Amino acid sequence: MKKKYYIYLLFILIIFNFEFYTTKANAKDYPGTGEYRFGPNVAESIACNTAFERAKKNALSNALGEHLFSQDFMRCSEADNAECELNKTIISTINGRIKKIKEKQRTLTKQEGSSTCIYEIICDIAKPKKQKDANFHFNLMLNKKIFRNDEKFMIDIEPNMKMFVNIFQWNPYIAEGNNLTKIFPNKYESNNEIEKKRKIPDIKSGYSFIVEYPTETQKKKYVDEYLIVLATKKDNDFMDNYKFKKFQKIISEIPNDEFRMEKINYEIHKN
Repeated sequence: MKKKYYIYLLFILIIFNFEFYTTKANAKDYPGTGEYRFGPNVAESIACNTAFERAKKNALSNALGEHLFSQDFMRCSEADNAECELNKTIISTINGRIKKIKEKQRTLTKQEGSSTCIYEIICDIAKPKKQKDANFHFNLMLNKKIFRNDEKFMIDIEPNMKMFVNIFQWNPYIAEGNNLTKIFPNKYESNNEIEKKRKIPDIKSGYSFIVEYPTETQKKKYVDEYLIVLATKKDNDFMDNYKFKKFQKIISEIPNDEFRMEKINYEIHKN
């Protein structure tokens, strides 16, 4: 009887530990599904990358319980719009961090005249400990949404309280398309403390932001570029360049109630 008792007790402990660790392991696991339907003019790799990024965006939405788009992005109207869709989806997930993708399954189905790539994933996602501060926000506007080569772009920011602003630019078509470049503050305007409506660049600063149609994409009618405007309650010292994953990690280390981030895009059309 004593031996059976110990065996029974050991069995209970094994079951308890299994349930405990299974629950613990799944506590931060979230599913995500993404798909992209494409025609013969779109490369399968681009279509499936788009589906995969949509799956990550869906998993982040499930974890964070919020929509990741903070600005309405432009249309993707060209025949090869998969690249534009891919760019939009990547930039929309910049303020969420997936620690690890634990499971990933790809399905490719073919219909007459088109195919569909589907991704199903399970992710370990780092959730913020605090909620956003609804009293900390700003309005954001560009002087135009569609530019020609060599035109100037300006940013209007209207804060509801004092904040420190950093602006990053993403050009998806440059050689290392996963880089974010800080364009403000800069050597011409080093003061990024903003308390009232302000135009960037300031007219008195003596410099301009000039759009440039990339030489890498001369066959396209237009390209899309993106700005990330990050406002913080404290003055943080950001580097001039970041990889996407590194930037996501930096953002995740800022308390959720101490920053606000908006994303906006614009198009550059060929002359």
